[in-house]
Amino acid sequence: MAIRRLLRRAGVAADGTTVGRDAADGAGTGLPVDTSLEPAPVGPTTDDTGFDAVVTVAEAAFRRGDHLPAVARLRAAGAARVVVSVHDVHAGPTSTYARVEDGDGTVAARPTVAATWGGAVAAARPHLRAPVVLVQDAAVELPEGAAEALVAAVDGSGPGREAVVALPVVRTGDDVVASAGAALVRGTAPVASLLRGHPAEDAARLPGPDAGPLAVFAADEPCFAARTASLAVPVRTVDTRTAVARLTRDTADAAGGTCVVLPLGRVYRRAALRERRIDTDAADALLVWRDRTDDSAHRLAELLGFTIGTVTADPAAAPVALREPVLRAERGPDRLVLVDRGERLRWSIRTAAHPGPGGDDWGDTFFARDLAAALRSLGQEVVLDHRESHVRPLSEHLDDVALTLRGLDDTPVHPTATNVLWVISHPDRVTPAELARYDLRFAAGPVWATRTTATTGLLVEPLLQATDPARFHPGPVEPTYAGLDTAFVGKTREVFRPVVRDALAAGADLAVWGEGWEGLLPDGVHRGVFVPNDELPGLYRSARVVLNDHWDDMARDGFVSNRLFDAAASGALVVTDPVPGVAELFGGAVRPYADVAELRELLGRGDAGTASERDERRAERAERGARIGAEHAFLRRAERLLDAVRRQRG
Repeated sequence: MAIRRLLRRAGVAADGTTVGRDAADGAGTGLPVDTSLEPAPVGPTTDDTGFDAVVTVAEAAFRRGDHLPAVARLRAAGAARVVVSVHDVHAGPTSTYARVEDGDGTVAARPTVAATWGGAVAAARPHLRAPVVLVQDAAVELPEGAAEALVAAVDGSGPGREAVVALPVVRTGDDVVASAGAALVRGTAPVASLLRGHPAEDAARLPGPDAGPLAVFAADEPCFAARTASLAVPVRTVDTRTAVARLTRDTADAAGGTCVVLPLGRVYRRAALRERRIDTDAADALLVWRDRTDDSAHRLAELLGFTIGTVTADPAAAPVALREPVLRAERGPDRLVLVDRGERLRWSIRTAAHPGPGGDDWGDTFFARDLAAALRSLGQEVVLDHRESHVRPLSEHLDDVALTLRGLDDTPVHPTATNVLWVISHPDRVTPAELARYDLRFAAGPVWATRTTATTGLLVEPLLQATDPARFHPGPVEPTYAGLDTAFVGKTREVFRPVVRDALAAGADLAVWGEGWEGLLPDGVHRGVFVPNDELPGLYRSARVVLNDHWDDMARDGFVSNRLFDAAASGALVVTDPVPGVAELFGGAVRPYADVAELRELLGRGDAGTASERDERRAERAERGARIGAEHAFLRRAERLLDAVRRQRG
């Protein structure tokens, strides 16, 4: 803090830009930081409908243009006017900045930079004209439709007509919950973030806009919608979370209404707030709640089948640091209920995929989602964890089972749950030491499972990959893929994949979808970088032949690709590299080849013959596909896993 202030006094910002008294503002001098918190009135609400937006943005982020995506999305969502207000909670008393100007389609709240987030909101109040205002810090990302849902919750068009403030569930960048609203744990203490550190699935179970949203005490993330006429004057403090909580609670109180929270999907906060730091202004601001009580945390926990355990506080990092209360959820009295043959368990399915959109196209992600759906159909509770959330100190104690889908990464085992390993790829990365950490071990490669059991003395049971027959099933040809001859869907893996190379050498009428193929294939062969997962069944059943291959270690050890199950269940004829037992497993739907000559022969067989003979073969493929889908459904694998876990826990 001291260093940053010295830099400010020297005229240097954290990113190296000049912000001192010589900073240009159009008139030759820099403008001093605005430390005032004038109770400027809200502008006259001249608009009958719609909403205004206030985008608050840290000064350094403003100079980089980080607020522009939020501005564009809010304008696309229908904001009548967008007010941009700049702040810097790290400012010193002598800090100066270049003038803040109006932008393309935006109004600058003031030409000066506010010293606090609350000051930035106060500066924007006189510009508001619409009956609803949406306040969004540039560090918070709203997905499509989220702004409209927040506005609808407070403008009278949604089901929560008493709502004065509406806030979203906000996630951190690693896709766990940052806050589902603020709870007042004790008068004069800072607010606590509801569901902090929980997986996103817990927040997704909260009632949505159509179900009548859940009332909470306040917001503590700088993103919410509110009735403009009731918008309170912010309190003065550098602690943004306290400022947000006071502003939203004061606004709701002014209109005699509530704050409600909405699960709106992927709402992310990409930059840290000035968390766990408090000044005397924040301490004074919290005194107003000295005699107030709040049961929102208990109501939310009960809704999810939890109770609130002992309230703890994060350890203080320095004398001025804020000891932030932490609400720890515990199992509720009705948490364990009998479902069919036994208790309802909470499963964490762990993958090596990246969090958020970066992991959406990973095969492990689709696999985990399908397995989760199957387990839920058996009465189980399931959350999904990725490489950034394998350890969740604030909520992992709620998990009964930790199921690792072993791909690229060795994952830390859960400290208290039943730990299950399912090796579905890259078996050469798995060590005996890793296997020994687990209570139960499965592998999608029977050959590897048998050999590893013999060499390590640790039981590894075969459990093949699977498909979802609700999506991957026989059906008519999709018009988009009509006339498709030989198809391959997959990335290059930074090598020229053997089956594609061989198909070209065999003279196949080939179509390829996947990343990394640009410039490697003849003209017209590469059709796109991505096929949406919901389109894959139509592609598979429309192609005359679907190609597949495996990593060398997977083929050697019998790890049958998930693509084989999906394509065969769709009624496709699949040609693949040799894998032990693959031809027998699929009853002729999958045919291995050894070299280019054999591949050319298999591709040449095609669907020759009379029309009636071709129809008969297609009917056989459809019947076979339906049988494969039933035999190798994720539901069958989920039943096997559940039985094994219950035996282990018993």
